[in-house]
Amino acid sequence: MIQVQRILGLPVLLESGKCIGKVKDLWFDEFWKLVGIVLDKYARSGIRKTPKIVYWEDIVHCGEDALLIKGSTVVATMDSKQLLRTFHTGVVRLKDMPVYTIEGQHLGEVSDVYFKPSEGTQIIGYELTDGFLADVFEGRRKLFLPEALENITLGEDAILVPASYERILT
Repeated sequence: MIQVQRILGLPVLLESGKCIGKVKDLWFDEFWKLVGIVLDKYARSGIRKTPKIVYWEDIVHCGEDALLIKGSTVVATMDSKQLLRTFHTGVVRLKDMPVYTIEGQHLGEVSDVYFKPSEGTQIIGYELTDGFLADVFEGRRKLFLPEALENITLGEDAILVPASYERILT
C-alpha cells in the first residue's frame, strides 16, 4: 500500500542513476484513478513554463526513497490547464477536500490517500483530519473503501459516502 504523502518530494531517477527531478504532485483522471506524477521541473516554450510529467505505467519501481523510470524518453510535458485533478496543486485538489456522509455528517478533510500499485491505481482509502489539534490529541482517522465503489461520489468540491461508512473509520 502506498501513501501519496510519502511519494511527494521523492527523487525521480533514470535507470542510469541520473536524477531528473522530484515528485511535486500526483494527478488523477476523471474517475480519480492515478494517471501519473508531476515533476518539480518545467520545460520552457517561449515565455511559458509547462510542467514535466511521467505516466504511472512508465515508473519501473516506486521505492521508499526514490522512484525509478524507464528512461528520459518517458518524461513528457503537459499544459497545467490539463492537470485538472491532482493531490494538491490542480484545479480540483484532493488534499483538504471535505468528506461527508449522504446524510450530511462531516467526517473530516482528506490529508492523505492510499492505493495499491499492484492492483491498478484506484484509490483504496483516505486519511482524514479534523484539524491540527484533533490530529495531535486524537490522531488522524483512516477510511478504507470497500470493494464496491458505486456508492461513493467523488465530486469537484466534496466526497460523499454512505452513512454506514462512519462506522468503518479507524
